[in-house]
Amino acid sequence: MSSGREANNIHDPIKFWKYLVLPTIKATDILSLLIKATIAICTAASISLIFFFAFSNQSLCFPQYDTVLRNFNHRKITTTTTTTTTNTTTFQTTTNQFNSERTNISHILFGIGGSAKTWNQRRHYCELWWRPDVNRGFVWLDERPPENETWPETSPPYIVSEETSSFKYSCWYGSRSAIRIARIVKESFELGLENVRWFVMGDDDTVFFTDNLVTVLAKYDHNQMYYIGGNSESVEQDVRHSYTMAYGGGGFAISYPLAAELVRVLDGCINRYHSFYGSDQKVQGCLSEIGVPISKELGFHQV
Repeated sequence: MSSGREANNIHDPIKFWKYLVLPTIKATDILSLLIKATIAICTAASISLIFFFAFSNQSLCFPQYDTVLRNFNHRKITTTTTTTTTNTTTFQTTTNQFNSERTNISHILFGIGGSAKTWNQRRHYCELWWRPDVNRGFVWLDERPPENETWPETSPPYIVSEETSSFKYSCWYGSRSAIRIARIVKESFELGLENVRWFVMGDDDTVFFTDNLVTVLAKYDHNQMYYIGGNSESVEQDVRHSYTMAYGGGGFAISYPLAAELVRVLDGCINRYHSFYGSDQKVQGCLSEIGVPISKELGFHQV
């Protein structure tokens, strides 16, 4: 019987070509092949996407740090000239190639929060450590001093702070002056003074031991983002406000790259944290958003 069927197949040319061209294939084999092909295509596409995002411009993912990098690179390679005039001092500044010498007092710009009405009573604290021909910095006042008074040569030069009435402030037991003082670091940065590595903020009754301050700051890489200071020595204040904040009464330092980023977002932070009591709280809240924690140094004392 089998030999008869084979003979019939040979004599039937259509059946013969069906066996030759279209061999028997199971449906499950076709489905398995399609699934494998789909998996291979998806895998190849996924790997391609991973490599694309890994090697594409990282600024698309981290625009805020790209801004800092652009600011810092601009500072290092661009040469510009700026003239800044204060009540007693004119600074001719040129931004040039950053050098790598050890940090010294000339690399620090002090920003002291003061008031025109109380400066004569409180300036003696500042004059204990201020050296007019050595230190760089300004007292930031809420208004111009009376015209009939001569600004003391033993005090830092003053600058009148910008208007802050447009900012929100809702802390019922605080003072709106916290806004103005919080913005001192921003206004100091925007002066564009030459070769500043650190912005050091303090109150009008803060006493700095400048040699010790230089020694502390020299331990840190000023090319990185640093926020340096100390807690209050009052446990009550630490509990009420924060253990992760540099208290303004003891002074705190912000490196140039961090200041460049802080300046970009500070005004928005001040409005977001309108219920915060003090200027140091507002600055710390902003730095937390940037992602830079305090580097605690026990030499910064706030009592």
